[in-house]
Amino acid sequence: MIERPANYYHCFLGNGLDAVLIGPTGSMVADRVGVDRCAWYKSDRYYPEDRLVQVAGRFPTDRPLEHAAGSGWFEIAPLGRTWYEVRYDGQPLSARASQQQFVPREGSLYSHVDYGPVQVEVTTFLHATRSLLVEHYVFSQPVEFRAWLGPGVWVEEGWDTDPFISVAMSPAAPEGQYDLGETRGQLALRTDPAPTALGAAGRDRWASVQGQSITKFFSIADDRQGQTAALLLDQAQAAGYAALRHEHLAFWHSYFSASSIRLPPEQAWAQYFYDASQYHFKAMQNPVSGGLPVNNLRRTWSSHIFWDSYFIQRAMLEANHRAEALEACRFFQRTLDAARRHAREEFGSGGLKWDWEITHDGRKAYGSLLHMKDQVHNNASYANEIWSYYEFTQDQAMLREFYPILEGLARFFLDNVVTLTAGGYETRPVVGVHESPVRVRNDGTTVAGAILILRRAAQAAAVLGRETDFTRECLAAAEGLSRTLDRLYNGRYFTSSEGTDLLNMSSLAPLYPMQVVDEADPRALATASAFMARYHGRLVGHGGSEAGFPWSAGILATIFARQGEGDTAWSIIESTRPTICTCGGMTEVMDQGQWNMQYFGTAQGAVCTALHSLLLQARGQAVHLFPALPSGWPAAEF
Repeated sequence: MIERPANYYHCFLGNGLDAVLIGPTGSMVADRVGVDRCAWYKSDRYYPEDRLVQVAGRFPTDRPLEHAAGSGWFEIAPLGRTWYEVRYDGQPLSARASQQQFVPREGSLYSHVDYGPVQVEVTTFLHATRSLLVEHYVFSQPVEFRAWLGPGVWVEEGWDTDPFISVAMSPAAPEGQYDLGETRGQLALRTDPAPTALGAAGRDRWASVQGQSITKFFSIADDRQGQTAALLLDQAQAAGYAALRHEHLAFWHSYFSASSIRLPPEQAWAQYFYDASQYHFKAMQNPVSGGLPVNNLRRTWSSHIFWDSYFIQRAMLEANHRAEALEACRFFQRTLDAARRHAREEFGSGGLKWDWEITHDGRKAYGSLLHMKDQVHNNASYANEIWSYYEFTQDQAMLREFYPILEGLARFFLDNVVTLTAGGYETRPVVGVHESPVRVRNDGTTVAGAILILRRAAQAAAVLGRETDFTRECLAAAEGLSRTLDRLYNGRYFTSSEGTDLLNMSSLAPLYPMQVVDEADPRALATASAFMARYHGRLVGHGGSEAGFPWSAGILATIFARQGEGDTAWSIIESTRPTICTCGGMTEVMDQGQWNMQYFGTAQGAVCTALHSLLLQARGQAVHLFPALPSGWPAAEF
């Protein structure tokens, strides 16, 4: 067994559609780390429901799968795996040691693996624009190299279940076909030089190669892509390793040239985390829908889109990735029918309302949690994405194109969320940031989100010269809701909802990400300080437990940075360091020193925005350079 660093996690490589995890050998491995074994995923290819024995997420595993009519359980399917053996004197060698470096700006993993009598340098990358995994090996001496491929999971156990309706592996070549129901595909493997022998073990296939410099090409493609894996591999071999490598590096060089930050050398860990996060954001964005999920892996919310997408889109927009930020907004255009249907059929309302979590084509996800239809603050995130893009770019043509979405969101909120009571404008009982089935009246996140949606619709109308009685009603309701939000302040902090003294993420939401209370407001200063005091000396949590949530830390650090408190913001960012793995990924939750899962884009986006906020901020028409630089930093660049 290879000894690994304490913060080791398999390396995530992606191109938006495809994602793989690579182990310490420079290829996939069978051993589990955390909740994951290495496999190949596609961002929107799902298990047939009858193939799910247990499911990830929060569904009880002791009763049959159930969900709302018209929805499904969309769990990302692990499609296949590839690995290798080094054979010496006719026997397979075991890896004794491994040293690895993931280089985000090259989208590549470099591994030095010691097999005792033989050492190997491995360069591994998932091609930026092709469904193609490339592994290039240079051994210290000629070896027999056995390349393997197999469909589905390594071991059928627990929630790792075989996803396929059927699999047909070729008897004469290292390739095969699979059926997922919604999609059918092919997996295939090629080597350079060509194999000298082929073989099989159950459903797995192998190809044997003699040599010292060897390249392994592996592909999984399906009927949505219009090309088979075998054709993709034929094209790859015709291009050759050097050309493929050039294509891949040119893609990532272009992406990273949009902007960069440079932190002091003493903070090299944060620099590496930042660069890795920028890679991950691009590597998880679906190239067809534009949707920004947490990532493409099954355990991290199965690639669904929900309110977290804002944190990723914001971090990309701040880093000048305008095309990607706009595509994230186009996801809402591409799923308009689903939002219109959800508002009409489940609420009897006009306008637009996106369900809590939806798939890349707009289908309801995690539909068994029926109460979550009454969670509405994700829609404020979507309005935030649209307005943020306009705010950063001043692109009126874009705002004109997307105004119907802002108007549709505002119509739904006025129809179904905002109520006029004896106490003024309020929000009806809905599911709060805690995601509990118990609905809460005037939840802080929801009130702030409603204000944001109504203001943004009215602001957009004013910019476009489209003010109407409706947009004036939006402004009046937003003003009334602001007075309701005022009531949530108890003299020490914003409480999470009406009638409680809870301090949680709904207390911070009016400050950020909703930004409907100015960060310099005395109530904002007091709320941020109260939250900091609650977690003094510990990683910031969600408010309801002692576990640390690095995405909550990113939100709080952003608020302190925007308040000019750079040292405090930096101390919060530093507290997230134990949540980061060797390849720059960050966990969603850290509880008693343990990660729950890795590569959580929400956390990475929130912390990247906190880093940006130390170095550059926009206020109104002014840009402030280095507004919250920590006192111990000798220099920094944006």
